[in-house]
Amino acid sequence: MARRVLAAGFALLALVAAGCSRSEADVAPAAEPRDLGAQQVFRHQVYAQRDTGALRLDLYLPQRRAAEAPLIVYVHGGGWDAGVRTLDADPAAPEARAAQRLLERGYAVATVDYRLTGVAQSPAQFVDVADSVRWLQQNSARWGLDADRVGLWGASAGGHLVAQLGAVAGDPAEPGGGLTGIRAVVDWFGPSDLSAEAQHEHPQLQDYARRAITGLLGCMPVDCPDVADASSPARNVSGDEPPFLIQQGTADSLVPLDQSLDFAAQLRSLGVTAQMHPYQGLDHGFGKGPQTTLIVDALDAFVRTHV
Repeated sequence: MARRVLAAGFALLALVAAGCSRSEADVAPAAEPRDLGAQQVFRHQVYAQRDTGALRLDLYLPQRRAAEAPLIVYVHGGGWDAGVRTLDADPAAPEARAAQRLLERGYAVATVDYRLTGVAQSPAQFVDVADSVRWLQQNSARWGLDADRVGLWGASAGGHLVAQLGAVAGDPAEPGGGLTGIRAVVDWFGPSDLSAEAQHEHPQLQDYARRAITGLLGCMPVDCPDVADASSPARNVSGDEPPFLIQQGTADSLVPLDQSLDFAAQLRSLGVTAQMHPYQGLDHGFGKGPQTTLIVDALDAFVRTHV
């Protein structure tokens, strides 16, 4: 969602060597010039085809890495109805600075598309992001990725999506559920409860936030409580979740801070490692102030500990 949200957020390189042949699946794609300090960037990789068109991702590979690089998958925000996967358009943005730090640490970073609500409603978005993760894992040998060391990170609507995938990671029957190799989830100011009850608790919610939730669900939460509950991370946790880091500004005007505080407490009550970092005075999206370093430092430390 970047500056707006709601309440309650990778040309194949043909390698032909004498006496050696490879299938296309084993051939690494051609790289573009480095960005965010990456050694290579593979853009516009199609990870799935839908009736609405191709879904793509960009993959940034670190300059320094072990034999297999752990992977962080970033999911953009935009109220589920907008936003783009580009991470390097503004190097000063918090997400760009965090991605650059991760690359410096030897992590690969992927940023992915998903269907927006103009063409599909929940649970399509969960399924898309989960499919992007599985595609990267299935093709990990191409780029030297460690398929068993994956972290999910999202902002706003993207934070909501990765939180939901973390919540249902232990349940393959759920849309987007059953992902393996997920070591951690980083949720930047994403909503965790889309229910009518949650909206009632926060009557100050902006009309945009309410419309965004209705657009995602395809109905008003009060009219489809089962759909709202099924799309709410806080209503799907079981205690089987990977460690969570939740980061949000105390002055968030779109997603109530209480949702994140309560979600972190709920996870901890189930025995899940959960850190909650509030940042005094920051609104939705964080901005580019002096606290950005603190935000990136916390994400860096958490990812290095768990992924």
